[in-house]
Amino acid sequence: MLTFIKLKLLELKLAFGEFGQHTKYRRLCVERNAMTSAAKLLIAQEVLLGGATGVAECQAHSIYLKKHEKKA
Repeated sequence: MLTFIKLKLLELKLAFGEFGQHTKYRRLCVERNAMTSAAKLLIAQEVLLGGATGVAECQAHSIYLKKHEKKA
């Protein structure tokens, strides 16, 4: 349960933090097939430590997500 709470807090930081971090986080989760809270938590920490994302990189992440995310 603690992992889930930490993950949600980090996801909020990603969503309202530096430009492009949330998109990068979502791409890495899809790319690495992260299904558990623990796996997603590690990715979120990695993205937060990685710094800012440029416009071109963010666009590349968005294109990847459009091609690979499952349609709900």
